[in-house]
Amino acid sequence: MAQEKILVIDDELFVRELLQEFLIKEGYKVYVAESGEKGINLIRATPVEIALIDLKMPGMDGISALKEIKKIAPDTIAIILTGYPTIESSIEALRSGAYDYVVKPFKLNDLKNTIARALNEYRLKSEIGRLRERIKSLEQELKEYQKIGKKKLASETNMNQESGKPPSE
Repeated sequence: MAQEKILVIDDELFVRELLQEFLIKEGYKVYVAESGEKGINLIRATPVEIALIDLKMPGMDGISALKEIKKIAPDTIAIILTGYPTIESSIEALRSGAYDYVVKPFKLNDLKNTIARALNEYRLKSEIGRLRERIKSLEQELKEYQKIGKKKLASETNMNQESGKPPSE
């Protein structure tokens, strides 16, 4: 499988560097952005499986970045990170399409497990999409075979009627 890509969007340099170093050691390809706007530009250029998005940032906040990312790359799994948790912001994040809401300071191992679960969901959704496409393809193929079968049956019926024989089974 290809190396999974994770985008970290956080205005705090320490958090970006910490997560970048940790996630690279875990085997991920990591991109970092210090603002929502830069993160969105990165996603436009390089789609990622996971986006870790800080909730409170100057300029575009995490919820706005999340909503924009979901428009650009709806399959990207977004995880909101915040040092300022509230019930309202967690509800808004989840309603806006976040997979999870992680409170800072967090344990790296807990975040690693959250990312693993998110990637599993990403893979399952991707597989479902591929299977749906395969089903559509097979349904189309079946329709083509049915058309051919009906034409063949009609042709045999016409030939048998002309010769006076009953149609073959």
